[in-house]
Amino acid sequence: MFNPLTAGTDRIVFLFFFFSLSGWVGETIMESIVRKRFVSKGFFKGPWVPVHGFGGFAVYSAGLPLKPYPLLVFISGALLCTLVEYLAALLLEKAFNKKCWDYDTYPFTWWCNYKKRIALTTSLFFGLVAVALVYFYWDLAMDLIHFIGPKALLRIDLVLLGTFTADAVFTIRRYIKNKKAGIQNPVDGLA
Repeated sequence: MFNPLTAGTDRIVFLFFFFSLSGWVGETIMESIVRKRFVSKGFFKGPWVPVHGFGGFAVYSAGLPLKPYPLLVFISGALLCTLVEYLAALLLEKAFNKKCWDYDTYPFTWWCNYKKRIALTTSLFFGLVAVALVYFYWDLAMDLIHFIGPKALLRIDLVLLGTFTADAVFTIRRYIKNKKAGIQNPVDGLA
């Protein structure tokens, strides 16, 4: 069993990017299907959505003790992810004048959303993702870590951290500049 308190930094960094990339892929596919054109999702330019990186750890940590009860894994995952999504939306809107999603614009969420930030159908999907993460996807990520090996894992982590740091600096600087100029940063997929 994975314990973040005793795990090496190399594993934690890799898992963060593994789940961040997985979230970006899932969101990009969904958004591209809905918009009928390619849409790269996320706050950053690179292929990562950090909220999914943190969310992967949070969902696994909350779901692991509930593993004998799949329905509770589903419910806890749906609630936890919905809370994280709402808080992330507030943070991005307040800090950077940036909306990364607007649930009024989706055919399957316009009728069941709250302030365009969270939606019932999305929360139910989060519950399914939590079940997949706790029962399958986490183990897949750990198998990948073992396959890569410690030396290569460290190199991969360094490349990911360097690339992400550069992306974060340039992206955040651009959003702050736009906010100071009174420019609304466009909603992903609608620009």
